[in-house]
Amino acid sequence: STQSTWGTRGSINKSLLSQMKPDAVIINIGRGEVIDEDDLWAALSPTPPSIRGACLDVWWHPFQWTVPGKVAPAFWPSKYRFDQLGDRVILTPHASGHTPGSAREAAREVARNLDNLYLGRPLENVVRNATA
Repeated sequence: STQSTWGTRGSINKSLLSQMKPDAVIINIGRGEVIDEDDLWAALSPTPPSIRGACLDVWWHPFQWTVPGKVAPAFWPSKYRFDQLGDRVILTPHASGHTPGSAREAAREVARNLDNLYLGRPLENVVRNATA
């Protein structure tokens, strides 16, 4: 997985996609913008495609919710209809890591850290220390 920065946006482009084997499947779980949207569509949409497929867990544009449970039809996560490419593309809603077990473990980590905070012990899994 990678961040979306000026240096990573579009870094997987036509040049890199054209170097992939015809049976390759590209998987993006990081940030949608890392793969050039136009170039990925160009690689997957012709018959036959230049690569076998893509698994996309992240998108170029976030969903916008207008009513709970409904996606605004004018604003899709891509300007292309990857959903119409059949078995060439697997689409997921950036929730592939959400399982009952992961939710329970996250709750346990929060509870442990609340105990640690109360008891004056160091916190676990600190990403950024605001005092450093």
